[in-house]
Formats: sequence, structure tokens, C-alpha cells
Amino acid sequence: MVNAIIRWCMKNTFLMLLIIMGICAAGYWAVTRTPVDAIPDIGEKQVIVYADWEGRSPQDVDDQVTYPLTTSLTGTPGVKSIRSMSGFGFSMVFVIFEDSADYYWARSRVLERMSVAQQRLPAGVTPVLGPDATALGQVYWYTVEGEGFDLAELRSIQDWYVRYQMQSVPGVSEVASIGGFVKQYQIDLNPDKMRAHRVTMMDVYDAVRKSNIDVAAKVVEKSGVEFFIRGLGFIKSIEDLERVVIRQEGGTPLYLKSVATVQLGPDFRRGALDKGGVEAVGGVVLMRYGENPREVVARVKDKITQLEAGLPTKKLADGRISKVRLVPFYDRTTIVRETIDTLKEALFEEAIIASLVVVFFLMHLRSTVTVLPTLPLALAGSFILMYSFGIDSNIMSLAGLAIAIGDVADMGIIMSENIYRRIAAATDEEKQEKGHFGLVYEAATEVGGAIITAVTNTIVSFIPVFFLTGQEGKMFGPLAYAKTFAIGSSVVLAVTVVPFLCYLLFRPVKWKHHITLLVAASVGVLAMFATHFAFMWGLGGGHDRGWLVAAAVGVAVGLCVVRMTREKFIPLDRNPVSRVITRAYTPTLRWVLYHKKTFMIAPVLILFTGLTVWLGIHRTLMPVEWAVNIFASAKASPELKKAMYADESAELTRPLLELDQLRWQTVRDSAGNRHTRLLWRRQDPAERSEETAAGLAVLKEGRILPGLGREFMPPLDEGSLLYMPSLLPQASLSQAVEVNSKQDLAIATVPEVESVVGKIGRAESALDPAPIGMMESIVILKPESEWRIKKVERVFSDWPDFFRTPLSWIWSEERRITKQEILAELQERTAIPGVLPTWLQPIQTRLVMLQTGFRAMMGVKIYGSDLREIEQIGLQIEQLLREVPGATDIVADRIVGKPYIQIQIDRERIGRYGVNIRDVQDVIEMSLGGMNLMDSVEGRERYPIRIRLARDFREDMEAIQRINVPSSTGAQVPLAQLADISTVLGPQEIKGERGLLVGYVTMNTRDRDEVSVVQDAEAVLQQALKEGRLTLPPGCYWEWSGQFENQVRATKRMQVLVPITLGIMFVMLYLGFQRWWIAPVIFFGVLVSASGGFIMLALWGVNLSVAVWVGFLVLFGVVDDDGVVIGTYLEGVFKDREFKSVTEIREAVIDAGLKRIRPCLMTIATTVLGLMPIFWATGRGSDVMQPMAIPSMGGMAISLITLFIVPCVFSAVEEWKWKRAMK
Repeated sequence: MVNAIIRWCMKNTFLMLLIIMGICAAGYWAVTRTPVDAIPDIGEKQVIVYADWEGRSPQDVDDQVTYPLTTSLTGTPGVKSIRSMSGFGFSMVFVIFEDSADYYWARSRVLERMSVAQQRLPAGVTPVLGPDATALGQVYWYTVEGEGFDLAELRSIQDWYVRYQMQSVPGVSEVASIGGFVKQYQIDLNPDKMRAHRVTMMDVYDAVRKSNIDVAAKVVEKSGVEFFIRGLGFIKSIEDLERVVIRQEGGTPLYLKSVATVQLGPDFRRGALDKGGVEAVGGVVLMRYGENPREVVARVKDKITQLEAGLPTKKLADGRISKVRLVPFYDRTTIVRETIDTLKEALFEEAIIASLVVVFFLMHLRSTVTVLPTLPLALAGSFILMYSFGIDSNIMSLAGLAIAIGDVADMGIIMSENIYRRIAAATDEEKQEKGHFGLVYEAATEVGGAIITAVTNTIVSFIPVFFLTGQEGKMFGPLAYAKTFAIGSSVVLAVTVVPFLCYLLFRPVKWKHHITLLVAASVGVLAMFATHFAFMWGLGGGHDRGWLVAAAVGVAVGLCVVRMTREKFIPLDRNPVSRVITRAYTPTLRWVLYHKKTFMIAPVLILFTGLTVWLGIHRTLMPVEWAVNIFASAKASPELKKAMYADESAELTRPLLELDQLRWQTVRDSAGNRHTRLLWRRQDPAERSEETAAGLAVLKEGRILPGLGREFMPPLDEGSLLYMPSLLPQASLSQAVEVNSKQDLAIATVPEVESVVGKIGRAESALDPAPIGMMESIVILKPESEWRIKKVERVFSDWPDFFRTPLSWIWSEERRITKQEILAELQERTAIPGVLPTWLQPIQTRLVMLQTGFRAMMGVKIYGSDLREIEQIGLQIEQLLREVPGATDIVADRIVGKPYIQIQIDRERIGRYGVNIRDVQDVIEMSLGGMNLMDSVEGRERYPIRIRLARDFREDMEAIQRINVPSSTGAQVPLAQLADISTVLGPQEIKGERGLLVGYVTMNTRDRDEVSVVQDAEAVLQQALKEGRLTLPPGCYWEWSGQFENQVRATKRMQVLVPITLGIMFVMLYLGFQRWWIAPVIFFGVLVSASGGFIMLALWGVNLSVAVWVGFLVLFGVVDDDGVVIGTYLEGVFKDREFKSVTEIREAVIDAGLKRIRPCLMTIATTVLGLMPIFWATGRGSDVMQPMAIPSMGGMAISLITLFIVPCVFSAVEEWKWKRAMK
């Protein structure tokens, strides 16, 4: 089959050219239409049910709305879990579905259940579905600004003009308003005047409702003309309300203005927006599920441009004309663009480096040209498949293409090199007999099947990534698919396009001089234009940029064409690079073969070092630790038992050696002298206290080989921060606005901060459950090139300039301030007593909040049935977690701390006055909370009409006690005579999950990996539970949650899948060789290379994550292929061959190694050098890509040693077999 494909491609030149152009065109089409985002949307399939019950306390909302909704939704098909939150005046239920469920199918199932729940809800409460957006839906934030416009005017413009226009943009699910004041008609009743006129609240209520209505009376026809009939009665102004007639007495109307003051004022609000310390009005654009964020934001910006002409203007006092503007302050496409630019630049540089590697090793331009087109064509094929399979273009999918560049080039190199070798070695008779077509075809078919077989191991090595589930599967699935698409495309190209190009370009050329120049010029011009367009795509330039570089490339390509017409096919052994390799490789391999035992010490030590770095010295040297501690006899003190999380009543011997506590310390004694010491075991707290009393201070310390840390994935640097402080529950909105303003002004003083906008409370969206005490400040940082410079003290800093200057070129004495230092400075400047801070990033926070409900990366969920017990447990855990190294931003929910004025109606007393509960509750609701009776209709705008007692009659406890309630006889009874009024503490918000109440203790990590912090934290809590420092009432329990769960879940799956994958690779190796022992030798080389990857991770201070394991999987495939290449040729050389001496065996091994060392070095070079742009990348997204490159870089560097393992062991076995046969 493969041979037939190769033959067809070589015989159909015109069709092949059409196919190549078609691939290029289809690839470009796919690139421009593939959705683009910064990271894959790893949010869960979540449907939000939102119910508004204005003015009701969280307890009332939870009892009467949230609980019925939650129980009705339980049992919905495909539901994984249900969380709920009851806030002041609203309820939110989060229904999380299995990943396999279709998003809109899930919404329809929830909608069905809501119709059942509606029957159990209070009158007037109508649950609705939240917007069809995900955790990454908030793509664009803007403020509505205009000099001379007040907050009410700006909010009206946002609500009734801007919002609906923006919401009409395709791909926009919702536009939520935030900040400013909603205009409201306020009827403030005066109870004294009402009593004088014998008017009750219900009289006013009925009168206003009857005075705000339009009607229609069909039509009247007159003289053949039809007239529509309208009766106009909508309230349009304050005067209309003031002239509302309550009743008539003796022909004299009693107007509303006689008993109340009517005015325009702000509606009750639970959110605000701050910009530069001043309140502002803004909006949040939510993108619909499955949309392309870049296209949606582009359409939103186009709509803003369109709206600008129609935005209101106002003439200021100084005669200037002020115009309302829409000013963006958060644009998700900024990070998308920067991340994609980083990856495009890395891909661009990788392609160039891979091309240079090919040129360097082959030293033959025509061979190079046959390989280079496979790079862009493989990328084009990958994008076509990505578009077809619905894989977005994001940091993970493009990283998959980036790490596949080396493999893509290798496939073409193998094919091209074999064809070159065959043509160069062909005799004149063979050329005459078989012809050019026959030679190329024969060489191509020799390795066509082998290429397909060789790439199988690479594809098999990625099996674990395909089987990841949950968020980790969504995150790394695109990478696995993209890499597989790229390698698959490269294999197809290697057996189709490369033989076709070799057939065209390797034929003998005898052109005349002018024809050569004409062809060279034509190709140079095409190369110039191609480079220009590649420059535009890869580096983001415009049509006016890059022409100089393109012209230089065109000239170079033209000269290369001239050079190619004069090239000859010489044997590869005479290649200059091959001669250099031979001179270095031959004596080295000969020394290895003559000193096998000495050489094998190196890979064994590397393997042991790698395992020690990975697992920790306490695991690899566990037998040594056990043997030493046999001689321990001293008893552990109670303080030491506590530090070791041991039972204080247990008999415990103090170990002599604790390798998991092995650490170094830099200490300063009482005399001021510094020295470094090594601690072999955990210090007894009593010893530490004695040292402190003696004046010994620990300045720095660090653990020695503790093992690599673990995390889900490295956080993507978004170029912005999200500051999320929380106030105590008793805080009011005005206090929150004041605190947020002060903190935003403090944040703005940090030089690296470009802008800061703070949100207080919640926006008008079901995706925002924030209470008023929760603030979110989006801090946009300046580009790193504008950050401050800090001096670095070097050893040579005090030396004379003659010596210091050249050294400072290598080791700079200046550096940019780091993001961690900026964050520490921001934390210091925003520290306010009573404010509980949390610092994260916008996208990161949205994902975590909607996944776990947390406002931090991880935390403890405390389940129970009593909110006060849950709060007490949370406060205890908060204090205990402060003992855990690396835990920061620790905040426990303050649940039951909101002041309530509680009015307990006495049923016996109201019975004496002939008053029922409903009468009293209506008075409380209208007098204190105010009731929105209806909306005014003013063209397209709608404003609520509210009735309430004037402020003087409801602002304190005494005024509330004097509120009158009408009795059955018409008499007015003070509320104090009908009810007991007191102040109590109650919940600010109520959260539920699994049918129980739940409270959170959240935290982040600094300078430690997430999994280790959680493990230590759990140990601290369990120890505290044993000691009685933490009490857990019956019916309560805690559970850890957060992003680390993804890492734990992925690790468990990897622990199964990676061994299975390695086992499959081993079986494939075993079946691929006649000598069974070659497979374990190659496998040993793979493990040694993996050790190099672990060592590299430790040197770079990178934690183990799924991204790192992906890098290891890439490494396994490449190293395995190199071992197969050498092993296959060695086995072929020794097949059916007789040897007369050990020396002859060794020389045969050297000859076989020489034949295959160059392809192996090319593979290593294309992989290592191809990954260099990712390894050294500094742009946005590089922090996610680098961990994937680090294992491959370290492992491939070590694989230079493993290239000698197979020949060494192969020679040893063959020598042993020969010696045994000679006996």
C-alpha cells in the first residue's frame, strides 16, 4: 500500500503540485477560522438558576427559595453535583453536569425541573436560567464616562441604550451593568400627615397603582378613516405622581403630595464600581458558550465604534461640549493576542532552527529543500484537522505543534537522507539500468514502512494524555490532538511529498547560465513574498513591515538555487559534518567498548540521581536511614512528638537520621558571625528555644533533595492581577465603597500598575454571586520593559571598572523587579485591619470560583447543619492553617456576623387588635424596606416607583417601634405593641452543597507546591483534632477542594496509564527484535534519559505537573526511536555473521554505530534546538510552555550518553556469547 502511494505521487507531478497548493490554501483557511483563545475552556458544564426576591434576608431566601429549588433539581439526568448560595434578596443554584452532557441539553433539562419547582416557591418569585456563558465568559469590561454627567445619567445611558445594543452583538450572551445609580421615583410617606388625613399605606398603594396605566379601546371609523384609540395614563414625571388622588372628601381631592414627598432618587443597590478612587458606571460583556472570544470582542468593539456617534452630549458651564465615552479597562483578547504571538514567534523560530540543523547536517541544499516544505505543510495539515475536529487554537494546542517540530522534521530527514544515500552510492550501471525514477522509488520504499513503524511509538507515548478526564483532559487534550495531527501529517508528507520533491530536485541538472539565473530570480521573488507574509503572520507585522528581511531572504534563496544547480551527490561519509562526527565518535565508542564497566557507572549514577531528585532522598536512601536509626535510643520529648504529628502518649524514640528533614541553614550567632550548618534530623523545639535564647538566629534555610513538588499546571501569567479583599459581615455598602477607593488609590501608587478598577458587590448577572463585602479590583500591569530596575550585588561589584565592566556583560548587575516583588509591595500597601485579602488573576479566579465556589486556589469545605458550628470550625481551622509553611491568604468565612433587626410578631397581642400576620408584614415591608409598586414607562426607558416611610421615621430602633399598623377598627397601633423588636446576628450568605450547609476556609500558596501544602495542612488538622485543639461536632466534617484536585486525579490516572504505555512500548520493542534483550537495554536508556529530565526540573525549580509529564512523554518517544535506530542496524550487521575475535566484534559495533550516529544526532539536535525558542521564551504564555520543554531538554542532553548504552551492552552480550561458544 505504502509503495503504491509513493509510486503514484512520483508519477503524477501536476496533481501533486495541485494537492500541495490545496493543502496550503486549506491550511490558511483553517488558520483564519479556527477559534482562538488564551487557554482551553476547562470550566465545567454548569447551569445556573437565579431567583430574585428583593429585600429578603439570606435565611428567608434559603428556606423558601433555595432549598425548594435545590431539592427539585436533585435527580436531574447527568448531574454531577449541585451547589447553592442564598444572598440578600437573591438565590443562586449551580447545577454541574457531567462533561459528556451537551450544554444546551443540560439547560433544557434544568428548565423542565424549574417548572416543577415553581409551584413550591413564594408568590412573585420566578427562577430563571443564568446566561449561557462559562467561567471564561467575562471577556470585556468597560466604563461609561462623561464629564458633567452624574452617576444616574450614566447608568441610564448604560441600561437603556448601551446595554441592549451590545447585547445584540452576535456571540454576546449578556451585558451586565455595574455601578452608578438606577433612577427611581421615591414616595416618602409622612405618618403624621397620613394619620391627620386618615390615610393608610394600602390606600396610597392602591391609589398609585390605579394612576399608572395606559389602555386601548380598539378603533373608531369615520369618513372611511380608521383611528386607533389610546387612553394615556402612564406616569411621566414627579408632578404626575404628586397629583395622584388618594380619595375625595366633599368634592375636594386628597393628593399624594399632601401625605408624602415625591422625588427622584437612587434605587436600592448591592454593587458599585470604582475607578481611580471615584465611583463609576460600567458593564461586563459575557460571551456565549462555544464562541470565539477574539471574534466576539472584535464585534463588540465594532459596535462601540458604531454607538459612539449616538452617545449623548452635554454643554458644560465653561462652554465646552462633553460627550459620553465607552472606555475599556479589561479586554481578554489582550492576553489571547500576546499568548498566541508568543507561540507564533516560537513556532517561527523553531522552523528556522530546524531548517538550519538540517542544512548543517546534510550539507546539501537540494536535500534540505526536500525536507523544509514538510514543516509548513505539516502545520497546515494540523490546522485543517484541528478545525475539522473542533480543536481551538490556544496555548495548549499550539504548544503541541511546537513540541512536535523536531519529530516533524525527522520524518522528512529519514526519507530524504536514504534517497540521497542511494543516489550517491549508485554505480553507473545502476543509474543506467534503473534510471533516476527507479533509484528514488527504491530508496523511498526501503524506509517508507519503517517510517510508519517508527512513528508508532511516538503516538503510543501520548496515550495517557488522551485518556485524561475532567479539567486536566480539557486542558491537555488539545495538545495531544495537535501533536498527533502534526506527527501524522509529517508521516503522510514523508511518504508522499518528500519522495516527490526528491524525484524532482535530485535529477541531474544541466541548465544554461541564463536559464539558471532566470529560475533563481523567479524563485527568489516568490521566496521574498512568502517570507513577507510569513513575517506578517509569525511576528504580527503589517504590510509595510518586513520587506528588508524578505528581500534579504529572496536574494539568499536565489543564490541557493544557483548553488543547487552545481551540487553533486557525494557519499555521506565524505560529508564534512560526518567526518567531524566520526573523529569524535569513533575513539569515544572504542573507549566505551574497552571499558564497559567503568562507562556503565555513569548511566547508573544518573538514574539514581534522577530518582533521588524526583522521589526525594528519604525514599531512595530509606534503607540507609533505617539502618542508622537502629542505633537510636533517646526518647522524643512531647514537643518533638507534636512536631512529628505523633500521639503524645505513644513511646517514641528520637531518630538519629531523618532524611525527609535534611536541610541546610545559614545562622548568625550572638557575636554576629555567620556560618552554614547541616541538619540531619528534625530539631527539637526545646533545642530551638535554647539556641534562640543564646542569640543564634536562622537567616536562611532550605531542604536538601526533598523530591519534586506537584501542581496541576503552572499558572499562566495574565499580565494582570485580581485583588479580592473581603470585609467583615457587618460592613455596609458605603464602607465597602470607601475601603475600595482607598485601596485602589494605594494600588495605583505602585509604578508598575497601569490602571486599577474596583468592583464592589455584584454586577447584575447570575454569574456574579458576590456580597457587598466582597470587592474585586482588576489591576492591569504595565509591560515588563517598563518595570523598575533593581541593583544586584555581585562578587565583582566593588572591583575596578576595568575588570567589573566585562564581567557585568555576562552577569548583569541590574535586573527587573519581579512579579512576586510587585505583589509583595501591593500587599503591603493595601493592608487594612479588618480586610481579608486574596490576590489571584482574573481568568484563574473565574475558573476556580465557578468550579469550587472558592475565591482562592484551594481550601477546606466544612459540611454541617448548623451555621454557627460551621463558622466556629472554620475559625479554628483558619488559625491552625497559619502554621503550615507556604500557606497564605488564609480566610475563613465569617458566616453568622451580619447584624439583623429582628421583629418577632406576638400572635396573642395582634389578635387583641384584630390584626393578622399579613397586615403587619405588609406594613414592615412597605414602611422599612420600601416596595417597588410598578415601573414608569418613558419611551424605551423604565424606572421603578417605590413607596416607603420618610427616612426620619425609620432610621433608628425607636422610630421603627413607632411605625403604625392599622387595626380592624381603623385605629393606628404602634408596632412596638404588636411585636418584640431586637438586634441579633445572622448569616450574610448561606451556602449549601450535597444537601448540607457548607462554609469555606480558603487559601493560596507561595513558594511551595499545592499538593505538598495540602498534605501538610491535612496533617496539622488531624493532629489538632487528636489533641483537642480542633473540635468537630457530630454531623460535621471537612473536605479539601481546589485546583490541586485536578493534579491528584491526573496523577492517579497517570500512575496507571504511564506504566501501561511504557509496557506497550516495551512489548513493541520486544517484538521488533530477534534478540529479546535489546528491548530492556533500550528501555534502560529511556529511563536514564528521563532521569536527566528530572535533574533539569530540579535545576530550574519547576514542580511536577501534567504539563511536565507531557514533556516526558515527548522525551520517551524520541529516545525510544533513537535506540531502535541503532539497535536495528546493530542486529542487521550481526545477522548470520561469524566473528573470529572480540576485537572484530567491537570493530563491527563501531562500524554499525558510525552508520547510524549521524541520524540520531540529527534527531537530538532538531528536538533540543527546536525546543530552544520555547525554553528561552519570555512572552505571555511562556510560563506554561517551558515546563513541557524542560524534561525534553534535560533528557535529550543525557541521551547523548544513552547513545553509547546500546552499543556497549550489545557488544558485551555478543562478546560473552562468543567467548562461551569458544570454550
